[in-house]
Amino acid sequence: MSEAKAHGNGLALTADQPDLESHLIQLQNDLSWLQDHGSQAECAQAIESIEGVISSLRYGQAGLAHQLEKEVLRENEERGTNIDDQVRGAASRVAIARKRPQNGSRNYLVNRRILFEDTPNIAAAFSRGEFTEAQIQAMLTPLQDVRPLRRTEFDGIFRQNPDMFESMGPKRIKETVTNFTVKYTSDREDKKLKDSNAQRYVRFRKDREEGCVFLQARLPIVGGTGLQKTLRDQSFRIKCKGDPRTRTQIEADLLARYMFFDENNEQTINVQLGLIMTDKALFMGDREPAYLEGYGFIPAQTARELIGGHQIPNELTFEEMEAKLTPENIERIEVMTEITRLYTAPGDQELITMDSKARIFPQKLKKFIRIRDRHCRTPFCDGLVEETDHVTQFARGGATSVSNSSGRCAICNKAKEATGWYEYTAFNDHHSMLICPGSAMSYRSTAPPATGYVHKPFPQLMCDSQWFTQFKERLDHPDGPHCRQS
Repeated sequence: MSEAKAHGNGLALTADQPDLESHLIQLQNDLSWLQDHGSQAECAQAIESIEGVISSLRYGQAGLAHQLEKEVLRENEERGTNIDDQVRGAASRVAIARKRPQNGSRNYLVNRRILFEDTPNIAAAFSRGEFTEAQIQAMLTPLQDVRPLRRTEFDGIFRQNPDMFESMGPKRIKETVTNFTVKYTSDREDKKLKDSNAQRYVRFRKDREEGCVFLQARLPIVGGTGLQKTLRDQSFRIKCKGDPRTRTQIEADLLARYMFFDENNEQTINVQLGLIMTDKALFMGDREPAYLEGYGFIPAQTARELIGGHQIPNELTFEEMEAKLTPENIERIEVMTEITRLYTAPGDQELITMDSKARIFPQKLKKFIRIRDRHCRTPFCDGLVEETDHVTQFARGGATSVSNSSGRCAICNKAKEATGWYEYTAFNDHHSMLICPGSAMSYRSTAPPATGYVHKPFPQLMCDSQWFTQFKERLDHPDGPHCRQS
């Protein structure tokens, strides 16, 4: 405790106080003035600045935790103690110092090890306050599944694309990094999904004190995701018709009704899920992950099995096959089956240029926007796309088209109607927009790439730019050797 605090006066300065505490006291004074006299823009700017300072301090805290772990390791090595776990005790000390529970403390230290040893560019951005601690955790946790060389590779991708996580919340960040890691862990992920499908179950637990029955289930990804999407869509549709029940109550009633279907009585439930994957992954055995609407990224092999209509008997990972290589295993490696059904995501040229004269978005256009955006387009919001919104409002002349559309959760769609909130399509890019939430700040929101983890220019555009450069050189130097040859 400082001397000033011991005397009960948090603002009194003493000669022996460190400079850091003086800065903190000055900051408190500035914040007190803003609380009493600051405008909306000044308050919003101060909130954002404080968040950046907090992130920078979290970076310093992370460095101290990493150093503490190294000191514990060195001490155990010198004493010859805890041979089986030479960092034992470090996580507990860090958790207590951070006033956090012990659960998850080891994962925190593992991520700090990755941050300082394998991803220096991400660490530098964290030190500048560009990411919150939750965003860093979402970024580093999927990288635990790959080798240090791959982590460094991803760090290099971030260095070349420093805006790849701009305006993303933790869920979208984790999806983006998982898209990178699944490519190198596809065999393990594919086997894990198959094991999970084999362990499916449904359990009921009665709670007489609460007067209810709890239902717990473990379902395959397609069945579970399809059920979730069906319940969500139908509850939203029923609620829009004026049903007094909450959406969660409607979903519970619908699920109970589904359970009482007689299996001998034909009851058709049509579930449509968007699956996005590259042609190389589909036809040539490439490992580029596929995106399953409502779930996330899945291994390419799993996606091929979904399209093929049956499971490929590939119970072993590639490492296990190499250790026990047989002719049967060789035939099972990345087997391509005959495609009996082919589903394509709505993304052809006709749909991209589709628009409407009406205010309401057509159903096909809504589906395209939901698959394109995946999450709410409001910066840092990870909510599911529940409504299709005009970037520039229809009343202000905004068109009902792909270029003027964004997927939003219900809360954010209402928030943009606040006074002073403006949004614009930006950068001549039909999938980007600028958001000005009634203050001096503005944020860019970009739809995620259909495949991959960063937006890349089309090869044709690159060829066109090279052609234009050569044509310009001919105009500037008409007597060049290429002109004489022609």
